[in-house]
Amino acid sequence: MSNNILRAGKHYASFKLASHIGHSFVGVMRPGQANQNTSGAPFESNFFNHFSRKHDDDNNKVHCCFYFSYDGVCCISDWGDSTEDVPDIAWEGMESMSSGDEVGMLLDLDEGTLSVYKNGRRLGVMKSGLIGPYCWVVSLYRQGDQLVSIKRGTIPS
Repeated sequence: MSNNILRAGKHYASFKLASHIGHSFVGVMRPGQANQNTSGAPFESNFFNHFSRKHDDDNNKVHCCFYFSYDGVCCISDWGDSTEDVPDIAWEGMESMSSGDEVGMLLDLDEGTLSVYKNGRRLGVMKSGLIGPYCWVVSLYRQGDQLVSIKRGTIPS
């Protein structure tokens, strides 16, 4: 998780998928600190039970929003008490990623949207209705020989 808190305006980051095994979740989540016993993906209730939030906003029910590289679906959570699986949300323009691809994300906190880019090409808006502070985050699925790099970037034209 990035320690750079995004509060307003437009922010762009790219995530380079450099591994050959497994898949990744990349996206945004509420700022905070994961305790030592934290396990699971950030959108699972077990993660939240061991997470110290720095922000609490009852008006925003999207506490984390992820793009899943395997099939491009959107995974969100309100960190509720439910132990049910987080639904996979299809969105217009979604595509899967593979090793060597670069996932770009544009978080526009003025508009409340998270848009996704693949290798510099805009796929579309994955999620709208985002308000409040977020930070960039990566969660590795099936850990092993995986590497994901994050870098700030300029918003593609």
